[in-house]
Amino acid sequence: MIEIFLFLAGITMGSFFHLVGERLPVKRSILFPRSHCTACKQPLSLHEMVPLVSYAVWRGSCKHCGIRLSRLYPMVELLTGGLFLFIYRIAGFSFEGLFLVILCSLFVIAVVSDLLYMRVPNELFLFFFPLFVIYRTLEPLLIWWEGAASLIFCILLFSSLDYFKPNSMGGADMKLFSVLAFCFGFKPFLLMLFLSCIAGMVYARVFSFRVNEPFPFVPSITISFLLYLCGAPVLFLFG
Repeated sequence: MIEIFLFLAGITMGSFFHLVGERLPVKRSILFPRSHCTACKQPLSLHEMVPLVSYAVWRGSCKHCGIRLSRLYPMVELLTGGLFLFIYRIAGFSFEGLFLVILCSLFVIAVVSDLLYMRVPNELFLFFFPLFVIYRTLEPLLIWWEGAASLIFCILLFSSLDYFKPNSMGGADMKLFSVLAFCFGFKPFLLMLFLSCIAGMVYARVFSFRVNEPFPFVPSITISFLLYLCGAPVLFLFG
C-alpha cells in the first residue's frame, strides 16, 4: 500500500517537475497562469490534469484543439514515480532517502529543461545546493572534507577543460557534476563522469548528432547517476 502511494505521489510530483522545467528557463511563473494547452491556450480543468490518466484518456492530444501533446509529459511522470519507488526500496523512510528524493528531483527538472531548451537555469541550483550543503553537514562523508575537496577538484578539472577546449561542455553539465562531486566524493564522481561520457556517446549515435554538434547532455549525467545508485552494493556507505 505504501509503495502504491509513493508511486502515485511520484507521478504527481513528476507533473509538477515538468511544469518547473518548462517554465523556469524562460522566466515564467510556476504558479500563474494555471496549466493550459500551449497551442490553443485553453486552461485545463482538474480532470484534464490527472497525471498519466488524462494523457491516456485523450490519447495524447488536447481535448479542445486536438493537437498532439509531447510524450515527455507521461515519460517524466513515470520516471519520477519509478524513482520515488526505487528510493523507498533501497533507503526506506530515512534521512538518506530524503536526500536522494531531493537530488532526483533536481535531476528530473534539469532533464526537462535541458531537453526543451538545452539550458538549466541557475535559480534551480541556487535553490537545491544549500539543501545538499545542509545534508553533508549533518551527514558528512567518511572523510569529512572530501565533499568540499571533490567540489574544488571538479571545478579545476572543468575549468582546465574549458581553457584548452572552450565550450566543450555546457555550464549546467558542469554544475550538475559539481553537485555529484560534493555529495558523493572523488571516486563516485569519476565513475559517474566516465559512465556519462559513454551514455552521451550512445545518445549522440542513436539520435544522429554530428561531431561537435551540441546536444542535451543532462540525460546522460542522469543515467550515470542512476547506474551508480543501482550498482552501489551498500548504498549509504558512501557517507
